[in-house]
Amino acid sequence: MRGLTLGLLLVLMCLPLGVQGEESIKQLFLLQEDGRLVVSNNKFSRFDELKLNAREKVLDTLEANSVAVIYTNQRIIGYGVLSGFRDIKTEAGERLAELKGEDYAALVVTSRRLLNFNGKSGVWGERKRSK
Repeated sequence: MRGLTLGLLLVLMCLPLGVQGEESIKQLFLLQEDGRLVVSNNKFSRFDELKLNAREKVLDTLEANSVAVIYTNQRIIGYGVLSGFRDIKTEAGERLAELKGEDYAALVVTSRRLLNFNGKSGVWGERKRSK
């Protein structure tokens, strides 16, 4: 009986305390260097690069588990470890209010729009803000 109890105790000690899904594991890191953005895509063990346009300046960034958003003076760039880079143009006079992100989802709130980015599909959703 004592051997069975000890064996059961060893099995219980080897079980994980909590199940951590893939969504919560850090899968990317964002770097800015020499007029380009470089993403370390840890999910696929690769580096993806995007060159910035002439006179384009990064104003703010968001880095979450599996998604990143880069807000520049010309466009909003989303990156998902499954979808890669996808961008949309900023509107004239539009200002950034807030960036949020978690897992494969990002939210961009500007002075004119609400935008969401799906890092799995690479699709941007957009809605005009009410005045």
